[in-house]
Amino acid sequence: MPKTAIYKVICYIILGVTICVFGNGCKSTVGTLTTSPESLHMEAVLVLPFKNMAAVYGDNVSVRCPLDGKVYMTGKVAKDAEDLLARHLTILISREKGCRMIPSSNALGVISKLTHSSQKTMSEKKLIVETGRILDADMVVTGHIYRFEERLGRNYSVKDPAAVTFDIHIIRADSGRIIWSGKFDETQRSLDKNFLNLKKFLKRGGKWITAGQMAVAGLEELFEKSPLAGR
Repeated sequence: MPKTAIYKVICYIILGVTICVFGNGCKSTVGTLTTSPESLHMEAVLVLPFKNMAAVYGDNVSVRCPLDGKVYMTGKVAKDAEDLLARHLTILISREKGCRMIPSSNALGVISKLTHSSQKTMSEKKLIVETGRILDADMVVTGHIYRFEERLGRNYSVKDPAAVTFDIHIIRADSGRIIWSGKFDETQRSLDKNFLNLKKFLKRGGKWITAGQMAVAGLEELFEKSPLAGR
């Protein structure tokens, strides 16, 4: 890193520390909503593929999550974003003791059969719950991607920063009850536009990151706050 860039980072650090001490502190952009504080005593977990909401409703449209009713603005979604999040979430859950993963590939045929055999359109929640029951899952984990926009530029200089928005839901297969929901919504900003992001800025090496890197980091942070972690 050039000397001028190093000097700039040092100045940001000093300013950021001052803000964290005398201001409101460094806040995360990750938010969660816990709908039930109860512990999970389940073993079989099914992770469904994430749903690309922009592909369904288009870009730059306000859409409502079909599971918890929250409203999000859609944006462009990079190719394979759904697979990236589902794959990494499966890895995180599989590391937890006592969890038996049901391959998401098993659900594709079930969902297709349920969709075509139903005489009337099933709600997304009912489809998720029925799929979990058929596959003998104790809980089903699913999510939606609203925006997954890649940065335009290099590590230390960008024209447009990465922006990612997605949510996660944990649903009991026996009762169909949503027991936990979490969301991640972030557009990376430089320190001169948001000094409260000092911690993230330093953790990311003082550089702009890709949408994939941002999504994985946000997913890991969300997972640590979920009832699935540290069971």
